[in-house]
Amino acid sequence: MRRRLLTILSAFSLVLCVAVTALWVRSYYVRDIVAIGLKGGHSYTAQSILGRLHILSTLSGKSAGGFSHTSDRLSPEAVWHGGMSSYPLAVRWRLGFVFQTYTRYHMGFEQPSGGFVTRHRLIIIPYWCPAAAFALAPAVWVVCWRRRRRQHRAGLCPRCGYDLRASKERCPECGTPVQRDGSAMTADG
Repeated sequence: MRRRLLTILSAFSLVLCVAVTALWVRSYYVRDIVAIGLKGGHSYTAQSILGRLHILSTLSGKSAGGFSHTSDRLSPEAVWHGGMSSYPLAVRWRLGFVFQTYTRYHMGFEQPSGGFVTRHRLIIIPYWCPAAAFALAPAVWVVCWRRRRRQHRAGLCPRCGYDLRASKERCPECGTPVQRDGSAMTADG
C-alpha cells in the first residue's frame, strides 16, 4: 500500500514538475498575468515573467471581484528590475526570493481627506524552486525502485535484505513469502 501511494504521489509530482518547467520556459517568451478579486475583499495578481512568479496581493481596499487573464509577447531585450506601478519602490531580495509587505500612499481628489492608503504583499518565487520541490518525490521513487531491483537480482528479501538463495518458503528473518524464482514476494503482491 505504501509503495502504491509513493508511486501515485511521484507520478502526480512528476506531472507538476513538467508543468512548472514548461511555465518556466514560457516565462522567457510570454508574460502571463492572472488577476483574481474577491468581491468586497482582497485582490491577487500573479505574473509570470523572466523565470519568476510574482504574486501581488492588495490587502486593503474593496475589490469589485472577478477573474482576468492576459498575456503578451516579451521582447528579447526584456529586463525586470521591480519598476512596476504597484510594486514597492525598493524590492528586497533574499537569496533570489522576495517576501515583502509594504504600504502605498495614493493622492486622490475624490476623497475628502485628499488621498488614501493601500497595503500590499509582494512574493516573488523563481521557478527553479517549485520545479526542484516537485522533482523530489520522483527522485525518491527512482532510488527506491533501483534498490528493489538490485535486491531482487541479488536474491535478497525486499523487506529486510536477507539473503534468500537457500530459503524455500519464507524469509527466515522477517517471514516474507518467497516466490518460486527464489526472490521474496513483495507486500503488495
